[in-house]
Amino acid sequence: MNPSNGPMQGIKVLDIGTMLAAPLAGAVLADQGADVIKIEPPGIGDVMRFVGATCNGVSAIWQGVNRGKRSLALDLKAPEGLAVFKQLVADADVVMHNFRPGVAEKLGVDYDSLTAENSQLIYLSVTGFGHAGPYAGKAAYDNVIQAFTGIPFSQADVETGEPTQYYQIFADKISALYGAQALSAALFARERGQGGQHIQLAMVDAVVSFLWPDVSGVGSFDSDAATPGIDIARGVKLIKFRNGYGQAAPVNDAHFHGWCEAFGVDSSAPELATVGDRMAHKDMMEAIGAQVLANALELDVDATIAKLEALDVPCAKAMQLAELPAHAQMQANGTFVRTEHPQAGTVVEPKTPANFSATPAGVGQASANLGQHSDEILAELG
Repeated sequence: MNPSNGPMQGIKVLDIGTMLAAPLAGAVLADQGADVIKIEPPGIGDVMRFVGATCNGVSAIWQGVNRGKRSLALDLKAPEGLAVFKQLVADADVVMHNFRPGVAEKLGVDYDSLTAENSQLIYLSVTGFGHAGPYAGKAAYDNVIQAFTGIPFSQADVETGEPTQYYQIFADKISALYGAQALSAALFARERGQGGQHIQLAMVDAVVSFLWPDVSGVGSFDSDAATPGIDIARGVKLIKFRNGYGQAAPVNDAHFHGWCEAFGVDSSAPELATVGDRMAHKDMMEAIGAQVLANALELDVDATIAKLEALDVPCAKAMQLAELPAHAQMQANGTFVRTEHPQAGTVVEPKTPANFSATPAGVGQASANLGQHSDEILAELG
C-alpha cells in the first residue's frame, strides 16, 4: 500500500480504467494516501504498459500514471471475475473508469449495478465527448479531443495562422486533474452525510473549461457590443540569445525600463515613460521590441537573465525538462524524488505538487507488474 500519511489515507479506490484520463486521477489519490487497486484483464493488461520511453521493460508513462497502486489481474467479462469485483466494491469508496458509454453497462459494472453492492459508492466515469448526445459513442483519444475543443486554433502561429496541437497528452491530463478534484469533492460531500454519487466527466468539457477564461475572448459575451482586447498570452515567443533561450515579462513601468536596460536599449524617450504613454505609441514599442530581440542574439543568456533578476524584472531561462531535477529551486522545493523500481532501477519523478502540513503526501511504491498483488488482494477478501 501507499506508505504516505496523506489526506486520502483510508480511502479505497478501484481503478478499472485504461490509458490516462481516469488512471491518472487514481495516481493523484494514491500519492495522497489512498489504497488504489488497478484492475486489468489478465494477459496483456493496460496497453499503457508498453507506450513511451522504457527501461528494462518499464514504461515511464506507466510508472507516472500508476505508481502507488496495487495490481489485480481480473477478467470482468467472466462471471467469476465480476463476482470478485463486486466483493471488492462492497467496501470500496471509489470506482473509476473511462469506458465509452454503454461499456460499463455491458460488463455489469455501471453505477446502478454497483450501488446495489454499496449505496455509498462514489463512481467516476470519464468519457471523450459526453455521456449522451450525437458524439457520445465516438471513439476519443487525446489528439481527437484537442482538435474538437479548439486547441489547435488557440495555438495558431500568429504570423501564418497555421493551427497546431500540444505535443503532449494534454486533454487526458487535464481531465484527470478535474476528475481527482471532483472525487475529493464528492468524498467530502459524503462525509457531510450526502451519500454516494455518480460523477460524469467529459474530456471535451474539461478541456473547454480549462481554456475558456483567457482564450475565449469575445466568445464570453453574448452581445454584439463585445470588443476584442489584448490577448494575454497569444503570440508570446521566447527570446533567442547567442547560446540559449529565455523569457521576460516587463509588466509595469519599472519592469519595462529594467528590461530595456538589461538588453542595452534606450528607453528614456518621454513617449515611453509610463504604460499609458507606451500604449499611445505602439510604433515605438514595436521598434523597442525588435531592438531587444536583435541585441539578444549577441548576448549570453545566463548573464542577461542575471541582469534582469538584479533589476527585479520577471524572467527565466528556458530550461529543458530533464534539467529541472538538478536545479537549485526545484531542489529547494523538494519537487523531485528518486525511488527504486525492481526492474527499471532508480526512477526520477515529481512528487504530488501540493504540500500538506498536517497530512503529508508522498510517492507510493513502484508501478506494479500485472497481477502482482492479486493473491494479497484476494486473501483480504477471504
